Amino acid sequence: MEQRIFTLEQAEIANFQFDLQVRNFLLGWIRENDDCMSLRFDQSIAEYLANNALRDFFLNTRQPVVRLLKNRAVAGHLGRTAEHVYFDPVTGDPLFASSEQRFYNLARRLNSEQIHIPFRSVHPGKQTETGDTADINSYPTGSEQIRYNSGNHFSSRPANGNVLEENGRRCMAKSKDNLHILFKRGFLEERLNDIKTLAADLHQNGKRNLQFFVICSRHSPREGHFGASLVIMDPAIPEFPKRVMVCDTLMKELPHRPGWWNHFIQEYTNVFGDAIAELIEDVSHPLQKINNRGDEPFRHDWDCPYYVASMAEALAELVTNCPGLLLNGSAWEIHGAMKKIMPDYYLATQEIKDRITIQQINRLKRWNSGREVIRHWVTEIF
Repeated sequence: MEQRIFTLEQAEIANFQFDLQVRNFLLGWIRENDDCMSLRFDQSIAEYLANNALRDFFLNTRQPVVRLLKNRAVAGHLGRTAEHVYFDPVTGDPLFASSEQRFYNLARRLNSEQIHIPFRSVHPGKQTETGDTADINSYPTGSEQIRYNSGNHFSSRPANGNVLEENGRRCMAKSKDNLHILFKRGFLEERLNDIKTLAADLHQNGKRNLQFFVICSRHSPREGHFGASLVIMDPAIPEFPKRVMVCDTLMKELPHRPGWWNHFIQEYTNVFGDAIAELIEDVSHPLQKINNRGDEPFRHDWDCPYYVASMAEALAELVTNCPGLLLNGSAWEIHGAMKKIMPDYYLATQEIKDRITIQQINRLKRWNSGREVIRHWVTEIF
């Protein structure tokens, strides 16, 4: 994923044009809906457009996001590629037009059509009334924890459900024959129970060959970190797997255990009993940077959904292309084979890419996740 540089000057020009498009759009709305300007008060039209017009539009319009996206110039800017975005060289934050940032913030805050464009808005508690992002220096005294929160920056905001659905669609497209990909909301224990049920049903329907289940899920309601698993089942024995491999994103080097090892063990034990602990093998990849309290928030790494999706896709490809390796190879051999088919994060030498490159790759993934949501809505409209 390479990105050409979009200059600050180019971004400012594009953003200025976008603000003009939104201003003209709102002027047209005002002319047609002069009885809906509940937040105008005694402001002039110019002041109203600069302050509350977009918020009034959201509050007084049915499907405001759809209405805005019907304007092709607006839709084109919001759905632009990363090559047409200026990212701050230090924080990684994209430079938005003022009305664009308001659009993202208001859509999230007002739950408009349940649209929350991934990573492009701040929490409602960090917004001004008009939908701008509040200056961190305006936070009340004693709010150091809120000031420090990673959600203030594009590169370190947690993923939302739209990202999980996007990754899930891509991964589940690889399902076929005896490869089953379980990538949906919920937790690991739920997916493991699904596997037992599916294996028993497959046996009842005459399936006798080994079945491969790739899981991507959060660990539990108490521990929301993502992990991936490969579970190989004989349908005739749905009560206990033939082989289990788990993938975490935080660790040093094999064979050290990842930080979430105990959570894997606990969830598997809950479903398959204590004996399963001796069967579980670790093929984790140390891709995620550990967040240290002293780091600037924009340096925090909240990209585990992308790392885990990459690991799940690699496991799925190995099921399709190298099932014998998964049945008979060592964990170390399987770990190495995964590296070869994870080019976003590994060099051809199977060494992990440097941290700056990984941050840039994830930044593009984040931008494209938001673009995917917008493109979906634009496709529905047109």
